Amino acid sequence: MTVPPLRVIPPAPGQLAADSGAPAVGLFGVDVTAVVATATALGLPAAGDGELGRVVAGREGLALLAARLTEAGLEAGARLQRYLRPAPAWRLRTRSLPLDRPVVMGIVNLTEDSFSGDGVGRSLPAALRRAEQLRKAGAAVVDVGAETARADRPALDAAEEAPAVAAAVAALVREGHLCSVDTYKPDVARAALAAGAEAVNDISGLTLGGEAAVVAAEARAGYVLNYSYSVPKQRPPSPPVYIDVVAETLGWLFARLARLPAEWVAAGQVAIDPGVAFGKSHDEDLQVLRRLGEYTSPGLPLMLAHSRKNFIASVSGLPPEGRDLETQVAAALAYAQGARVFRVHDVAGARRALELAAAIVSAPPGAFAPGAESWPWRAGAVATHMTRLAPDRLPPPGQRW
Repeated sequence: MTVPPLRVIPPAPGQLAADSGAPAVGLFGVDVTAVVATATALGLPAAGDGELGRVVAGREGLALLAARLTEAGLEAGARLQRYLRPAPAWRLRTRSLPLDRPVVMGIVNLTEDSFSGDGVGRSLPAALRRAEQLRKAGAAVVDVGAETARADRPALDAAEEAPAVAAAVAALVREGHLCSVDTYKPDVARAALAAGAEAVNDISGLTLGGEAAVVAAEARAGYVLNYSYSVPKQRPPSPPVYIDVVAETLGWLFARLARLPAEWVAAGQVAIDPGVAFGKSHDEDLQVLRRLGEYTSPGLPLMLAHSRKNFIASVSGLPPEGRDLETQVAAALAYAQGARVFRVHDVAGARRALELAAAIVSAPPGAFAPGAESWPWRAGAVATHMTRLAPDRLPPPGQRW
């Protein structure tokens, strides 16, 4: 089992809303002895077994611990500092997407065999129409791909895929769309970036050597590091067996991040995706979603690409085109745990769900307080109107009883 250098189990959003000092549990896989000794000296509950250090503290306590560990030049200090001061925006090639609100990424599939059934094929007019629909629905980014991730469909040759993707990206950019490219192939990534793409959404997780990541880094573009148990479009001969699916996939992501240029990662240009539907059973996908907050441990933008995927069918039994409501529920719950970028098919529905999630989770007290003209109860009002067929007075303009 790969132990992450840092895994933070955060308090629930409701706990933090009621008590800003609500404790988190920090699990350290590096500098264990020093972490436990330093935390104990600070009066923080701590324990360790040589391989894993455990500290329980609120944000203030963790900040003190991070400062002491950093002063000592320890890796654990830098890791904890990064968690406490996460990237405020996802930096792309020429712009940044602030993460103080949800970022919705719409999908343009240049295929006819997408599992979700919404591919537009190679038609540029159809791609433009689809992208415009997504933009009007509230998509900040359009993710363009020309090869389905389905393992039961053949892989495309990059020489065929690259010009198709580049032509679509160029046309979309001319219309003012912000585009990412959904590819693990370096030649396709290079062509899309040259056509104006801002980010590379790479489902390979560096399992093919990481050349697409190299292309993205050279262009100083945004990049999505996706958990992937095996190479794209190949199912492993036997299913993986996890002791702790979250700890192991998070450790895997940390190990891959260490292979990317440190300054590129530190700049907030790399987002991480826990890889729903990649190398996990449906039950394990649900475990990942249940504990999604732990994936904020690296302090990087957290993306979720869960839309219409098959774990939903294990719960609802519905086909892909009928899974948007469940997708939106999962997105709202994920936002509460720290996910900020959401790759979805139904942009309008996701935006509505996420706007309410953000209002509940992130808005400060008073952000939606009634004003002098919006509070529906007048001085001395009684509730007798509630028991009558017709109210004894009319509600204020714009309000209803």
